[in-house]
Amino acid sequence: MMKSRKTITWITLAGVGTVSAWLLWSWLAGGSKAAAQVPTFTVQRGPLEINVLQGGEIRALQNLELKSEIEIPTKILSLIPEGYLVTEEDVKNAKVLVELDDTEVKQKIQNHEIDFQTTVSNFIDADQNREIQKSENQSLFRASKETGIFALMDFEKYLGREVTSAILTKAGLPKDVADFEKYSTVLESQADTPITADAANPKSPADKAAAKKAAPAATAGRIDFSPFLEAGSTSDGEAQQKLRQLEDELLLRKAELAVAKQKVDASGRLAEKNYISKAQLENDQVTHEKVALSVKTAETQLQLFKAYEFNKQCSTLLSNYREAINKLQRTIRENRSRMAQVETRYMTAKRRHEMEVAQRENLETQLKACVIKATQPGLVAYGDLNASSSYNYNNSIEEGSSVRFRQTILTIPDMSQMGVKVNVHESQVKKVHIGQRTLIRVDAEPGKLLEGKVAELAILPDSNSSRYTPNLKVYPATIHIDGFHPWLKPGMNAKVEIIINHLADVLYVPVQSIEVDQQDHHYCYVNQGGSLQRRPVVTGHFNDEFIEVRDGLEPGENVALTLPKKAELEDAQPGARPPASPAKSKEKNIAAAKP
Repeated sequence: MMKSRKTITWITLAGVGTVSAWLLWSWLAGGSKAAAQVPTFTVQRGPLEINVLQGGEIRALQNLELKSEIEIPTKILSLIPEGYLVTEEDVKNAKVLVELDDTEVKQKIQNHEIDFQTTVSNFIDADQNREIQKSENQSLFRASKETGIFALMDFEKYLGREVTSAILTKAGLPKDVADFEKYSTVLESQADTPITADAANPKSPADKAAAKKAAPAATAGRIDFSPFLEAGSTSDGEAQQKLRQLEDELLLRKAELAVAKQKVDASGRLAEKNYISKAQLENDQVTHEKVALSVKTAETQLQLFKAYEFNKQCSTLLSNYREAINKLQRTIRENRSRMAQVETRYMTAKRRHEMEVAQRENLETQLKACVIKATQPGLVAYGDLNASSSYNYNNSIEEGSSVRFRQTILTIPDMSQMGVKVNVHESQVKKVHIGQRTLIRVDAEPGKLLEGKVAELAILPDSNSSRYTPNLKVYPATIHIDGFHPWLKPGMNAKVEIIINHLADVLYVPVQSIEVDQQDHHYCYVNQGGSLQRRPVVTGHFNDEFIEVRDGLEPGENVALTLPKKAELEDAQPGARPPASPAKSKEKNIAAAKP
């Protein structure tokens, strides 16, 4: 019984072992078969060129754009065929490329001519009024100036030059004709100057000083002229002459009084002795009394002249002189006010005339711009070559179509220097720099390799690219092609390879051999003994085809070019935790996603 149980146990174990062996053989056979079906790549060591590959479009670096210079929408009457090659002979003969409708422009010129003639008349009238006002201001100024000089001369005539100078100095007025001339010259410089806000209300110290210098200082209170009469006894003025006349008259009367007194005394003595009659004595006494009265009259006239008449006449002459100066100042201010008015009218008419002239020239320029002639040789293209295809479709150029102001009608590219416009993705824009060498392959000539360099790179992404795809951020760049290639035409498709770096001796595998998990760890599948082993690796620089492997692989090992179907089983095998990759996560994701 015991023997039977042992026999059953061995049979059972043998069956289990047979099944297990069969399963193991099946798994190994299946794994070998899967490994044999996955294409592999042998890990290489050697130089690796890091580049950025972008597709673009051939464009001329310089374009002559012929635009509509008509400010209103206008129709195209005639148009040169697209693709026409403008030659030097066409430029010399001024060949007509585009002819626009000029009917409305001519109508605007005719309507503007009426307003223009009216403006010219107003401008001439304002200019003549300004000259007339200048002449009137000069006449008024000269008349006021002569009045002031005459008042000064009357003052000097009455008192004499020395006394007048002393009195006017004390009064703070120009003391003589020379001083008055200097003062009037300062005012005359302001006669034709238009009034401005600063001139009418001076606030700066310099303006206040100039105004203070131009205006005479006023003396407070009345002036006592008596001391000047006594001090000027040697003067030759009318006042001194009259003073001497009154004093001489008084002396004469006093002399006559003395003679009359002596005669009365003599007559009295003779009458006492009855040598003369009493009547004769009375006559001599009457004569004496008359002479005494004349002496008193002379004394009174002299006193009145000194106390009243002299002061009154001096005050009157001084007041006339001061009033003449004030009138001169008022004349200057009035002249400036009138001049400011005519200047304002003149400047307004001038500005309006300039505007009308500019508008007339603009209309004439638009009329000439209705006929666009050849100015540069080259290949003719319709529309704007730098614009999008949708824009050119919506703004088609053909005979009978309307064009708006500043719309590009024709474009003549400069074929002597060509370039490529590409859009660099934001994940690679940090690698691209101005001046980097590039290799260009044109689809029209796949066997020719052109060289160039990065000449322009936008700082901000292109807004048009994200209009329909908000998550797409590309940066426009311009590549300048070296040399002249006559077979290049604008619009050709090209592929640009921007050389970023050149690694001399590194390990590298195809980018599709690298797998990236959610933790940003890099793996590849190595073919070992007919099976695929998942192995962590450390990656570095990469291009569109290959990626640098810094750790985890050895030269000569074979790595899978595609992910195997039984990767889940391979994940179960024990392996070391992958080290951190020095390459940035965004670049590794892009590299792993490359086909």
